[in-house]
Amino acid sequence: MTGIRIEDPGDVRDGLHEALEADGPVLVDVLTDPNALSMPPKITGEQVKGFALAMSRLVLSGDADEVVNMARSNLRNLPRP
Repeated sequence: MTGIRIEDPGDVRDGLHEALEADGPVLVDVLTDPNALSMPPKITGEQVKGFALAMSRLVLSGDADEVVNMARSNLRNLPRP
């Protein structure tokens, strides 16, 4: 069995192309950021409220560093003009 590990987002296209070209089964291991948020096309008020509540609970329980790590992970993924 062929195994392909993708660590850099820029290598996804080449890694998947390699996997599709291989003979037989292929395991594709893609490293992801566990703090990266999956953003829906439209954000509802309920989603904003739920997110704010979750972040508030983290801060109040002493896990403010988790909130900072999540913010850092997601700010670096914002598209730049």
